[in-house]
Amino acid sequence: MCEISSCGGASLATCICCKRNVCREHFIIHDNLLRPKLNDLTGRIDRLAEEFENLSVNTITTDIITKLDQWKVNAHKIIDEYYENKRNEIISSARRLLNQHEKEIQDLRIKIAKMIYIQQSNTHNINLLEEKLRIIQREINQVSVSIHVDIYPLTIPNYMISIDLFNFYRPNLFTFAHPYANIQRYPISSDAIAANNQHFLIQHRSSLYLIDENLSEICRQNWPHDRIRDMCWSKILNCFFILTWDHVYQIDGTNLSIQRIETIEGRSWQSCTCSQTSLYLSRDLWNSTVEEFNLEPSITLFQVHQTTDTKDQKQRIDSLEYQHDRLALAINDETRQEFFIEVRSTISFDRIWIYRLQTDYSERKIQCCIYNHNAWLVADWGSSSLYHLTSDGKTKNVSKYEDEICYIHCFKPNQLIISTKHSFNIHRL
Repeated sequence: MCEISSCGGASLATCICCKRNVCREHFIIHDNLLRPKLNDLTGRIDRLAEEFENLSVNTITTDIITKLDQWKVNAHKIIDEYYENKRNEIISSARRLLNQHEKEIQDLRIKIAKMIYIQQSNTHNINLLEEKLRIIQREINQVSVSIHVDIYPLTIPNYMISIDLFNFYRPNLFTFAHPYANIQRYPISSDAIAANNQHFLIQHRSSLYLIDENLSEICRQNWPHDRIRDMCWSKILNCFFILTWDHVYQIDGTNLSIQRIETIEGRSWQSCTCSQTSLYLSRDLWNSTVEEFNLEPSITLFQVHQTTDTKDQKQRIDSLEYQHDRLALAINDETRQEFFIEVRSTISFDRIWIYRLQTDYSERKIQCCIYNHNAWLVADWGSSSLYHLTSDGKTKNVSKYEDEICYIHCFKPNQLIISTKHSFNIHRL
């Protein structure tokens, strides 16, 4: 029977809209109710297709190519200026050389004229003048090769211009469910994670493991040193950096060979991150500082940045993350009893924005990482919360995680690794 009240007709089919058994007449009525929606959807698809047809490679890359062209103009200007400086330097060197020979010839003329004038010459003096003349003659004959210039070909490293394709409209991060895979973690092992474009690095028991996106082991290396506090990747040096309480180590990106960095002194290391030119470090101290080290030609201290204007304000920088000339700092402020994330320019170290976490205060750590190239994730293990922040520091979402969060790291565009007390959980985004 038709389930529409007061009908009583024989049921013909189940309506896909209301899921009830209806007669032929009511099935047609219900079907007609859907047609306007289908017609509207058809119109929207047609408009979208028309809008898409107006797109081309030129329209979506015009601004980017303009930016690239401006980079080329600026690069040519730098090369031209460098060329002019070196050209002037060569001309100045040649002029000094010719002036020197001119002065030597003039001095020789004066000496001979003086000897002729006073009529006091002997064989020894004449021999000395002849030897001096031969030396000057030899130097003049070789003057064109007296200036040696080494010219090396100009090489532009590929990282100078980074091309990334990312989706501004990616679905909400926090719709992910259970991890699709996990790796067992022993509590005595480090919870830190680092990654490059192909592999991620973790510690499992007493070894370092380099793992690919299929969770296959690429390389393993025994770790005989103290507990790992943090780790990060350097693209320019093709290596990982690992922090312990007392030392900083450089780990080869291919075979995981370990080398202690002797030029970095001190202790109480807490967090690290790398730009193309610098290594940034913070300490497990309430000193509110970030130490910046040059990566080339050798790893040396470049500058110490202060995050507060007064020594009385105690801040501990628990996490550092670099992206596109910006440095994110996860800060525990003991003085004001609060946690916050601030993003600063790596050029001026001026603060760009600040985000304060609305959570109970303690001395626990919070941690941040870059997400989708232009957004940020913040993990608070005390409340098992994940904060998704936009590129300008606005809240996009806050979600509770199913376990206590120890560390987070985005690996590739679609994978998030979350370390807990007992496992590294890999989520697809």
